Amino acid sequence: MSIDGVTLTRWYNAYDQASGKIDTSKNLSIDQMASGLVRTYWQANGVVGAITDSAPAGTALATGVKTMDKFIGVSEEKKPLATILETSKNIGKATGLVATSQIMHATTAAYSSHFPDRSKEAIIAEQQVYNSIDVVFGGGYGNLQNREDDEDLVNVLKNQGYQYLTDKKDLTNAKNKTWGMFAESAMSYEMDQKTLTPSEPSLSEMTKKSIDILSKDKDGFFLMVESSKVDWAAHANDPIGMISEINAFDQSVKAALDYAKKNEDTMVIAITDHGNSGLTIGNKQTDTTYSKDSVDKFVAPLKKAKLTGEGIGKKISGNTDNLVKIMAEYGGISDLSTEEIAQLKAVLNDEKKDKQALYGSNMQALYGQLISKRASLGFTTSGHTGEDITLYTYLPNDERLTGTINNTDIPKAIAKIWGIDLSKETKNYYTDAKEALEKLGAKVSIDDSDQNNVKLVATKGKTTLEIPENKNYVLLNGKNKELESVAVNVENTFYVNNKALKLMK
Repeated sequence: MSIDGVTLTRWYNAYDQASGKIDTSKNLSIDQMASGLVRTYWQANGVVGAITDSAPAGTALATGVKTMDKFIGVSEEKKPLATILETSKNIGKATGLVATSQIMHATTAAYSSHFPDRSKEAIIAEQQVYNSIDVVFGGGYGNLQNREDDEDLVNVLKNQGYQYLTDKKDLTNAKNKTWGMFAESAMSYEMDQKTLTPSEPSLSEMTKKSIDILSKDKDGFFLMVESSKVDWAAHANDPIGMISEINAFDQSVKAALDYAKKNEDTMVIAITDHGNSGLTIGNKQTDTTYSKDSVDKFVAPLKKAKLTGEGIGKKISGNTDNLVKIMAEYGGISDLSTEEIAQLKAVLNDEKKDKQALYGSNMQALYGQLISKRASLGFTTSGHTGEDITLYTYLPNDERLTGTINNTDIPKAIAKIWGIDLSKETKNYYTDAKEALEKLGAKVSIDDSDQNNVKLVATKGKTTLEIPENKNYVLLNGKNKELESVAVNVENTFYVNNKALKLMK
């Protein structure tokens, strides 16, 4: 999320389309929380990178450690790192994850799983299911069933005592341990939900329900909420998608603030993991006019849109006969040129052949170009950017994080409040099992007869200890023994909770 995205969203909300008036006093909920800046660079193997990806950025925010590109919850040496979610859980706090992407996507994965490849969502999903998180809301049920390891993770959740939800109407009945999977992969942009996916809840609805459930725990709670598709819209250079999800994020922050201000014992931090797209309010078209251009030049064209670029693509659904009508009715563009119509048809035909952009669709990217041209908005890239990002914090005693800090400082600040030492907890949760068990005199081997369910096996006298990958239990002479954290297998090196080692006599 970029600062210009926040600014554009504020102006968008302030502009009244009917009267053309602008309410300059209109603010976002996050505005009252701005307290500093955050540096987002990555660092590993002696290299410092200015522009980070979501996996190392998420890992920094979750663990307080900088790491390699594509790494999730592991150090540059590929060793698992204890996350602030895991450590808060293990001191008795309730925990929750909410996202509008698939919950296995980079940021939420970094808080709840460990693997040196963010694309391995099947592995990430299994670790998440076995990581005993109290509330999980988002998309991604496609990673829970019809898996190569033949494990039905929905049944696993139900057997663990979770309520499993798939529809917005079921959200009101959620009371305790709950997994809500509202889409096969990512959820829709919030602006598109009413028209295209009315069964999906809003981000603020998921946030409020999470707080309702988690706040019942007398020991307190940790909740991480992500408006995931701000990033995706930025990749597609779709300003409507960006505004949709920044507003969704702001409403979820409001829900958290309302709770925090009422209870006066809660810290709220709102940030992005990195910049994206280089959005500018103003472009080459405004080089000589910017000092005379009023706000409505930049937001009036955007106000005409009723769907994001992704939503428009779904509404057209490959039928180019209704393209012009839908672009006018839902995209807010009624003056398409002959050349633009030809461009749109060519993109739609390409997408029939599954030639898609990295995030979103080529249709969304083209729509972003068309609407941005009309709104005099600029974009420098379809990728991430390296600027410092805004830090938004709230604490009832006003001991907020201020100044310019590092992204790794954020989990450390939370850990300090709760008396947690993240480095120490990493040593407790993720010990090299083979090395430790051999020191105890055990014979250790890897059983990879089932490539999708690899396990470490240790024997010593009459004792056999089996450690299945991605599970929060071990088998001691065939009997399940539950652990506080999952066993992580990285290239046949197993990392396991120290409690498992104590079982080997």
